[in-house]
Amino acid sequence: MGLLDGILGLFGKKEDPASRSPKADKVKAAPQVYPSTFDQIPEWASSLDQAHIIHTCMQHAVCKFTPHIEYKKIMSARTGVDGNLEPDYEGIACDCGAIKNFGRQLALHDGYVQSYRYVNLSHIYACCCDKPRKCTFYSLATGQDTDLGKRQRRVGGA
Repeated sequence: MGLLDGILGLFGKKEDPASRSPKADKVKAAPQVYPSTFDQIPEWASSLDQAHIIHTCMQHAVCKFTPHIEYKKIMSARTGVDGNLEPDYEGIACDCGAIKNFGRQLALHDGYVQSYRYVNLSHIYACCCDKPRKCTFYSLATGQDTDLGKRQRRVGGA
């Protein structure tokens, strides 16, 4: 319920439901950063200063898709009461080839229309710097890679 609806409600006026866009009810807000469920901080990162965390994460990266880690401030399409855009995400985020190629597929699976473009810091700790096989994007990319390898062996062996 918006501010305008609240004001109109005080005066007894209701918004006509036919005037609302049917598309607005069907489309979910599309976050660009994949919501990670990991919460463990590795030993090497527990005592790090925030100024050095990106550089240290890049040194500990073990994923073959070469993660690009940086500080991101992603603005949403919503405006606040002051008229400025509201931040959708602000913090350290990462993108890589697997996220770029499979972000849309995973977002569609989750019910969104816009693709995921980044992962957050906890995902970086768990997947990019520890065990890439935990990463959904990595799994999708290597699954396609193994399928392609099987097809190439089949064509080459025939």
